[in-house]
Amino acid sequence: MRSSRLSLPLFLTLTALCGCGRDETPPSSLLRPTIHRTAHGIPHIQADGYRALGAGIGYTQAQDAVCILADQFLKVRGERAKYFGRGPQDAYVESDFTYRGLGLRARAQATFAGQSPEMQELVKGFAAGYNQYLKDTPAEERPAPCKGAAWVKPISAFDLLAYHLDLSLFDTLIPLLGYVANAQPPQVGAGGRGPQSQALAIAPRQDDLGSNGWALGREKSTGGRGMLVANPHFPWEGSLRFHESHLTIPGKLDVYGVSLLGVPAINIGFNRDIAWTHTVTASTHLTLYRLKLVPGDPTAYVYDGAVRRMVGQEHTVAVREADGSMTQEKRTYWRSHHGPMLSGPGADWSNEIAYTVRDANEGNDRFAEHWQRLNAAHSLQEAADVERVVRGAPWVNTLLVSADGSTRYVDASPVPALSPQTVEAYRASLETTPDAPIFASLGLILLDGSTSRDEWVGLEGEARGLVPAPVAPQVVRNDYVMNANDPATFANPAAPLLDLPFGYEIFGTRGRLSTRSHMNLSLITEQGDTAASGSDGRFTLEELEQAILSNRTWVAEQLRAPVVQRCQGAAPVLVGDTRVDLKEACQLLAAWDGRLDLDSRGAIVWREFLNGFSRSDLTQKGVLFAQPFDPLQAATTPSGLTPAPAEGPDPVNQKLGEAVAILGKAGIPVGARLGDVQFARKGDRVIPLHGGAAFEGVTNVVGYSGENATLLPHSQQQGALVSPGTGLTAQEGYLVDFGTSFLMVMEYTPQGPRANAVLSYSENADPASPRFVDQTDLFSGKHLRPILFEKADILADPSLVTTELQVDNTSRLE
Repeated sequence: MRSSRLSLPLFLTLTALCGCGRDETPPSSLLRPTIHRTAHGIPHIQADGYRALGAGIGYTQAQDAVCILADQFLKVRGERAKYFGRGPQDAYVESDFTYRGLGLRARAQATFAGQSPEMQELVKGFAAGYNQYLKDTPAEERPAPCKGAAWVKPISAFDLLAYHLDLSLFDTLIPLLGYVANAQPPQVGAGGRGPQSQALAIAPRQDDLGSNGWALGREKSTGGRGMLVANPHFPWEGSLRFHESHLTIPGKLDVYGVSLLGVPAINIGFNRDIAWTHTVTASTHLTLYRLKLVPGDPTAYVYDGAVRRMVGQEHTVAVREADGSMTQEKRTYWRSHHGPMLSGPGADWSNEIAYTVRDANEGNDRFAEHWQRLNAAHSLQEAADVERVVRGAPWVNTLLVSADGSTRYVDASPVPALSPQTVEAYRASLETTPDAPIFASLGLILLDGSTSRDEWVGLEGEARGLVPAPVAPQVVRNDYVMNANDPATFANPAAPLLDLPFGYEIFGTRGRLSTRSHMNLSLITEQGDTAASGSDGRFTLEELEQAILSNRTWVAEQLRAPVVQRCQGAAPVLVGDTRVDLKEACQLLAAWDGRLDLDSRGAIVWREFLNGFSRSDLTQKGVLFAQPFDPLQAATTPSGLTPAPAEGPDPVNQKLGEAVAILGKAGIPVGARLGDVQFARKGDRVIPLHGGAAFEGVTNVVGYSGENATLLPHSQQQGALVSPGTGLTAQEGYLVDFGTSFLMVMEYTPQGPRANAVLSYSENADPASPRFVDQTDLFSGKHLRPILFEKADILADPSLVTTELQVDNTSRLE
């Protein structure tokens, strides 16, 4: 394992970047952060040093989401089966073996001393604050999901760092954990199955888990200063919830925004000098390798003509059986020199070949430190230095803006550096091997594990085999940069990045933009009296808020009018054995304004209509678009509706008829308002919601994912699906548990930052809390609340509740 202990020169460099050293506060038996909770339960935490600040963060996050945090700490310890039993199909046993095998906690312990002094203080403080909450809150008074639960236990700084390592793997190795958990060699001579004997049970990368990010510079803002739109689309339940807070150490730190639970720093937010947001990147952070095994020994493989052996490490987990007894199970976790072994449908570990993976984020022990240092940065250059030296942002693009109105986009996530020879061989393998193109269709690069040619370049050096941060895709502008999860190419179409390093363009999407990216660009760049930015082409804060919540849909703006022309007066179409009349649907589309608001009628017909086409049909020339996408006209192409065929059924009218039939099958009136059939359940409340699916080309994405990533009960259960592509269920419509989560618009003014925001699912995860649903109501009404950043405004808030917290300062590492 690569040592991450810092050399003295590097330590001094990191300290200089932050502009601060170790806390000068003398040790005390108590940490005393002050917590001001303002309207909607937002904590403003002030402390005299990083450890006390961490204590305030740990305490408030536990107040708002203790059950979620406790479950995640249990997961990374590999102790789920000890408390919850085997789980469905031994899922908890497999989870425990996998996390024991990954060794996250051991790695956290080994790398702790290499963390910056500030980070060490923060994680120690967070653990102390979390543990103080457990002391202060009797087990029977905790929220229902973990009320009285024995698995809610005190944590150490190592537990917290181990969880950060888990978060860093979220969009890389974590989706493959089922293959890691089942990676066991076949019995010799047992006739192990060959590759692709079954379809790969790995879901392709989707654009659902994403975001919109805008950084607007002095040329696009009315005030001539920087502006930011942060609009992550994340699950509303479970471990990927955001927690909103304001963190202050007088003279050292003053930062506001949201953090993923368990992170003692702001992931998306602003300070007095810079603001930033993130979107999930399209670049790749891992490579798979196909190993050629030694005959008669499936744990040995050929590498550069010599034999290498896999390393097996045995682990034991405790399992609570159905009768309450405790048993022990052992399993060996296997690794090649690249990384963990994989085995599962379509990637079988046979007697001839096996698969393994190298993940750039498996060695990312700077996850939280990246944001801790970004929180304290005072300029875009200091932020760039953090990317270069710390480089802990694992799977996100970064969009930044300075108070004076400079903007920057960068994908500084860790991308493997591959040689030209490897790239050439890989591209050839897509034509010559049966498995490489199948993995490629899922966004996974499969290389030849039998040759050193395909190793990452510079793997043993300081670069860790990664594309160097200074040459990562980046754009600096004074007008704007934007990203909505597409590759870096069109962060600003006026300065397209057409020559991306391999690894950034491997997904083959350079030649297109998603419908959502098109809508983002349209809102930012359109001109005229009806433009989102007004006739002057420069945004005010109010115009920015209205734009991102406009619920305009790009595909409808391009195609609705010609589709209506085609369906007006059209004859009924045959759907199965039924003739479907198009008159009502066509009239609804003609009257619809193309927006996904609560009162919109016709929106659901359009949604089901679009879902009848392939996703590529919505972005490329074909059955829908007559003109292809042109990289030189990225904001306005593709365009035009493809003419109806000279003979045979008109695919446009046919798909419209099928949409009507699907709504009928679901028992949903064709003319239903969107707000009557799209909703979230919060406790016993049903809350109507606006917005829509990413493929519709709307910035305000909402939908259903079922994502939770905890063992806690999912509060929103989806009914029987009638239209899987849209989430339409029988009798109810569209349930929402995912999408726009933290939505913030902000600007720099001569007086300082000014911002409005809403946390769509609200601050507290406990259904019994008054802060469980209050902001969901705001979101339903398209209301953002003012962010309180200045101390005078915080202290003047009518809802203010102040707590002078006292936290036991006894450091607990083990």
